[in-house]
Amino acid sequence: QDVILPSIMGKRMKHLVVMFDTSGSIQGEMLSLFMGELNKVIESVNPDRIDVLYWDTEVAAHEVYSRDDMDKLVAKTKPAGGGGTIAACVPQYIKERGIKPECVVMLTDGYVGDWGTWEQPVLWCIVNGSSGSAPVGQTIHVD
Repeated sequence: QDVILPSIMGKRMKHLVVMFDTSGSIQGEMLSLFMGELNKVIESVNPDRIDVLYWDTEVAAHEVYSRDDMDKLVAKTKPAGGGGTIAACVPQYIKERGIKPECVVMLTDGYVGDWGTWEQPVLWCIVNGSSGSAPVGQTIHVD
């Protein structure tokens, strides 16, 4: 009858990578804001697996969480980094390790030296930082 009715079945993301900018310009308060945004992302897309990576000029830490660990993620995570800001290290890291996420979410203040070349869809969430936009992927500004 060509009728579409609402369903209780929702779409769920299988594999998500969330990247935290932990360069020198990111302080404790900013990292707390990033964690809040991460919680919102988890609630919205309900991923089966999430890789959390911390980066500055290189990937400083890589953590993997399953669906069963999501509620403990913020308490268990251990941010690392503190140097410059070169996002190009991230897609290279992902490619070298054969990580194949459905998308990547980058949490940053937007003061990035090299944005990199990406094979995956990437969403840049610029939190309380630069008013510019990333030259690759999609950019949103979070206040």
